[in-house]
Amino acid sequence: MLRIAWLSLAIMIGVTGLVRPGIAKDPNHVPAAKDGYHDPSNRSLESLQKPAQALNAFPHDRLGEVNWVQTLDKNLIAPRADLHGKASMKVLNQDIVMTNTKTMPHVRFPHATHTRWLDCSNCHPKPFLPVAKGNAITMDAVLRGQFCGACHGRVAFSPFICERCHSDVHAGSPKKWW
Repeated sequence: MLRIAWLSLAIMIGVTGLVRPGIAKDPNHVPAAKDGYHDPSNRSLESLQKPAQALNAFPHDRLGEVNWVQTLDKNLIAPRADLHGKASMKVLNQDIVMTNTKTMPHVRFPHATHTRWLDCSNCHPKPFLPVAKGNAITMDAVLRGQFCGACHGRVAFSPFICERCHSDVHAGSPKKWW
């Protein structure tokens, strides 16, 4: 019931992430000529590879979105630490467990998964203060694009694959459903 309430809230505020580009019409898709990044007067614009075509060969999760961790694990992509590929990524092997999840399993945040392709400065000091218990993260905030929601539901997996984050079962939470 709780998951249905979150999904209803997300639909109301327009954060679903339930549409896989190329499978169904994505209501949030903006044509390249109107996205503010591409030059609409460039005659070669239409020859660019479409996102659905570019991402189709990557592993997908149960919602049809690219599973970037599996894509990285299978060496289908190789993020660079710098423009020229000379520096190496600084992977931080530290998990943070967030226990303010009421009856949901606790959230395990794996730094290593994120720092395999993101520098610490992408998240610290904003949107996350690098201080223990220094961030009042709630699902409402995440669904409104704050904290984890700055990426998840936009360029990273949907916040509606609950078990990807809520992975540490505790005495007051449901048993594993995944």
